[in-house]
Amino acid sequence: MINSEMERIKKVREIILNIIETKGREYLYDLTGMSGGFKLKKTDMDILDTYIGPAVFSEKLNKVGLQHLGGDPNIHKAVGFNRTSSAILSTIMALSKEIDEVIHYLPKRPSHPSIPRSCKIFDIPYFESDNVGEILNRIDKNTLTIITGATMDHKVVDIKHLKDILSQCSKKDSISFIDDASGARLRLLYNQPPALKLNAHLVVTSTDKLMDGPRAGLLAGDIDLVDTIYEEGLKYGLEAQAPVLAGMVNALESFSFQKLREAFNRAREIDLTPLTSVGIESERTPTGFAITSLSEEESVQLAMKLLENYGIITITAAGMPGASKTLRIDFCSKDASRISDTYILNAILDSYQKIKG
Repeated sequence: MINSEMERIKKVREIILNIIETKGREYLYDLTGMSGGFKLKKTDMDILDTYIGPAVFSEKLNKVGLQHLGGDPNIHKAVGFNRTSSAILSTIMALSKEIDEVIHYLPKRPSHPSIPRSCKIFDIPYFESDNVGEILNRIDKNTLTIITGATMDHKVVDIKHLKDILSQCSKKDSISFIDDASGARLRLLYNQPPALKLNAHLVVTSTDKLMDGPRAGLLAGDIDLVDTIYEEGLKYGLEAQAPVLAGMVNALESFSFQKLREAFNRAREIDLTPLTSVGIESERTPTGFAITSLSEEESVQLAMKLLENYGIITITAAGMPGASKTLRIDFCSKDASRISDTYILNAILDSYQKIKG
């Protein structure tokens, strides 16, 4: 029995280290969809200095970041933070004296904890809902309106709801902020435009979600707003440092929509009846599938068995405190190409039998 988030994380890291030392990296299969990566070129290595690196890579990040998020360099700017959560914290901190409330629409509750936690730090009233009507009625010039593009469990926002909220923000002079951590890629699968093409004031995405980049936050939007937020982040060391900036640039330059499409197709094609036949309920996500019939405790137990016995890493096992405990398999992960559907399903079935006794 694991009694705390930190106990879980400690145990997971012990298991991963043991597998690395006794078997090797090839016996681990990261299927979180957040495998990340840190691609650096030889030419990057000599300019990773504290001040030289940001001067070089911030300009490159601005260019490729705006391309990724649909920005116009004449009115928009993109900057790097050390986490998506850091960008969110910096945004709420920078705007805390200008707003009376943060309202948050997401396709399905609950939100990522970084948003309500940031509001709590600055004692800002926070309201979240998956009812678009409730959100539309609360928007005014004193609200920061956040919209989640895709939830932690990859439920994608309805484009009509997204456009309606952004339109209301424009009418009411409310700053609009799309939390597109994974949504910046997932929404592409449903032919939705990038956030800045939809005239959002701000957007943030994570460069390790569904792409091969470091765990970092790419914030983009109106130049003046981004400058204000970035300055606040700099004061507290929340900005991405030179090596992370370089990794972000390389990841954005090498991003492949084709790889995302392949994961989407695999998610549509996998036969999940072996799970259904033993009473395991599941649903397809855009780039994989999630097990929906287990309690949080059962999900964690199953995830730990998958890691210990089969080397399969999931967010349920390895994720940060507050992350969703829904057990999700993501085919967009780097290791997914090395592991068959049969191996994954058999691992789940065997682990399920073990936790059920």
